[in-house]
Amino acid sequence: MTFLVMISYYNARKRKMLQEKKDMQSSFQNTLLQTRLEIQEETFKTLSQEIHDNIGQALSFIKLSINTIDVAEQETAKEKLVESKQLLTKVIQDLRDLSRTLNPDFINEIGLVQAIDQQVVFLNKSGIYKAALLVNGSAEKYPLQNELVVFRIVQELLNNIVKHADAHAITIVMDYQLEQLAITVTDDGKGFDTLALQAETNTGLGLRNMVNRMQLIKGAIDISSSPGKGTQAFISVPKTIEPRAD
Repeated sequence: MTFLVMISYYNARKRKMLQEKKDMQSSFQNTLLQTRLEIQEETFKTLSQEIHDNIGQALSFIKLSINTIDVAEQETAKEKLVESKQLLTKVIQDLRDLSRTLNPDFINEIGLVQAIDQQVVFLNKSGIYKAALLVNGSAEKYPLQNELVVFRIVQELLNNIVKHADAHAITIVMDYQLEQLAITVTDDGKGFDTLALQAETNTGLGLRNMVNRMQLIKGAIDISSSPGKGTQAFISVPKTIEPRAD
């Protein structure tokens, strides 16, 4: 009888563990899908602003330059045509770069470093920020699902800086180490009280969501800040493909 009870207990425990693993995988896939949707949403916002602020203005300048060409003044006309051609070439390249980001798997195509670098380029084009990306070590591909989560968190950190930090300088350091990828996002903004912010419903929830997402890929995020001293976010991602089980 005792033997049968032990078998029954073992089977029940096994079923519970399998169900927990199934639930964990389902939660991970839902989070990954949500991450993809959020990346696309933020990408569309960035594309809209980029087209309006830069590409649209460049095309308007080209149109104005061509309309004011006087064929009787050959030297001036030639200068305007050369300038317009150069600017048009840049617009075409910008559109090609933007079109790549419309690909749902653009991170897999161009890599995490290039995807983050595009965010830096957009920040610098605004004329408000001086942003820089530094890469230490040999860049290597991590599992796509991990890179998607990391990219979304970096994207969210940058959005928070733009919305709340009143910063001028932003630095992202990607350090490819032997056992992990370490990323630091630093700004020179007004900073904040991290304990007080965590207690706030909306912003605190955003921070907890980032922590939870990093845990799903066995990673971690820590944010250090204080009023008047800017903010640093530390992200670490180990070389693993399995979501956290605890």
